[in-house]
Order: sequence, then C-alpha cells, then structure tokens
Amino acid sequence: MRWRPGPPRTVDTTSVTARMAQVTQAVVLSILAALLMITTHRVRVELGGVDWPVGLLFGAVFQVVCCVFAYASTGARLPLLLMGSLWGPFALPFLARGAGGGVLLPAEIAGQVQYSGWVVQLLGIGIPFAAVAVVSLGRRRRVRASRRAGADRAPASSAVAEPPSQR
Repeated sequence: MRWRPGPPRTVDTTSVTARMAQVTQAVVLSILAALLMITTHRVRVELGGVDWPVGLLFGAVFQVVCCVFAYASTGARLPLLLMGSLWGPFALPFLARGAGGGVLLPAEIAGQVQYSGWVVQLLGIGIPFAAVAVVSLGRRRRVRASRRAGADRAPASSAVAEPPSQR
C-alpha cells in the first residue's frame, strides 16, 4: 500500500489550550536563548589575524533556530512576539556588572566600551520581532495573491460558450 498525501491539516492556534502551549514554549525558548546568548556573547576566535565574534554568531543562529522552531511548531506569531518581549526580562539578572563586566548600557570593562553587550541585546530582542515581520509580510503576500487569483477567475454563469466549430 502506497502512502498518498491527503488534504492539508489545519492546526489549532486560537483555543485556550493552544495559546497556553504557545506561551509555555515561548517562555522556555526565551530562557534558553537569554542564558545561551549572555554566556557566549564574548567568545572570540582568531583566524587569519582577525578576531571573529563566534559567540555573537552562535547566539544569533540559535535565536533564529528558536524562532523558526516556534513558528513551525505552532503556526502562530504569539510565541515570536513573546520571545522578543521576554528576552530582556529573562536576561536582566545576568546583565549587571560582574567579574566579566556588564551587558547593560554603558557596557564597559576597564574604561573600554564593550559593543558586544549592546549587540547581544539587539540580537536577542530584534531577531524575534524581525521574524514576526517576515511572517506577517509573507501572510499578507499570500492573502493578496489569493485575492488576485480569485478575482481573475470569472464566475461560471458569466462564462461565454464557444460557438460550435464549422465542419
């Protein structure tokens, strides 16, 4: 017996249970992203005489993967909005001055400004909101395309029958 694709399945994104699952997922992903991004944002690797900010790159990639996972698993924008909104409060306990300096503005260690602290905040908050924008624009584009496709089709009652062919 061969598998044949059936009709597309719809995902419940509006019930209370679905919303609670989305909120829970966003909270867990935000905690993980904040912890990972704060702890690795200063990691650098020197290759070819250039210091590469691999900690920032790894954090940005992780945040993008979390956003893609959140949207793919729920089909809703709520987890993405919450991830962008909750990243700051979840990162706040780790942003104060410590042995390695601080991430809050002004982030500086020994009088030297630490731009990686500012960048990690921008990535942690900005990537989820950018994902919301991309998803929203994609939805808008699909809606407009389907409206145009629907307007291009003529109703069956107005279809003009072709004249019989001449023999």
